[in-house]
This record gives sequence, C-alpha cells and structure tokens, in this order.
Amino acid sequence: MKIDLKYKKMFFPKEYIMKGNFRLHSGDYTDTFYDVNAMLTQRPLLNKILTEIDLNSWGVDCFVGISTAGAIIASHNFSGDFAMVKDGEVKGIVDAPYMLIDDVCTTEASLKEAIDIIGQKPETIFVVVDRRKEKTLEIKAIWHLK
Repeated sequence: MKIDLKYKKMFFPKEYIMKGNFRLHSGDYTDTFYDVNAMLTQRPLLNKILTEIDLNSWGVDCFVGISTAGAIIASHNFSGDFAMVKDGEVKGIVDAPYMLIDDVCTTEASLKEAIDIIGQKPETIFVVVDRRKEKTLEIKAIWHLK
C-alpha cells in the first residue's frame, strides 16, 4: 500500500538547527546541522513526528531504523519488534516487506549502506529531514530542505 504524506505546514524547530562546520556520516561537510536526535528527546516533538509518520498505516510490519534517531522512531511501532542498523550490522530480525527509517538524508550514503547490510530493498524509506541535492532513491519525509 502506498500512502502519500500530506503534512500540515510544519517548520523545523529553530532550536535544533546548528550552524558551524559539521562532518556528515558520508564524509562530506555541511554548515547546517539538523539535530533530530536532540529533538526526539522532547516528548511533544517526538509525538508530533510519530503522529505525522503514523507507522501503523504503511502496510508493513517490519521497521528498521538507522541508529540512532531512526531506531528510536522505528521502536514506536505498535506491531511488534523492530530492528536497527548500527556499527555496520543489523541488530534484530528484518522481515520483508520493511520500512527503513533515518533522521536526515543529505547524500543517501547511510541509506544505501543500510540496504546493502540488510541485503534487500525496503518497501518504503522514510526520513525526518530530506536535504538531498541529488535524488536517486524514493524517500518520504516530513521536511524537504535544500
């Protein structure tokens, strides 16, 4: 089942946007960092994100989160267990079809690496913040930033 995300206009909370020189998992650098991990520690913001995503409406029973924020989100499904990709391996069991979840996507490198580690493509990929310039994967997101 494919579901279109139709979010109310939401702005990424300014207090979780940091300016500076940050190295990404891909090895690239950015001057703007979206701290979704910190944002998820605030229960109202976590609940807002979970409401927007509504994990139980996607038609999959398996949720795999990329450590750390993706795993936190994946753990909030109501259908049972979840798995995570951390330190180059899968923790837990991945049953197909599955949804892959991450916090921020800039280059797609973490997502592609997770898919390679899992060994099968996900039914859906969801990220909280999509800030890609080049898009080769189909990704659902709450925030699409450039």
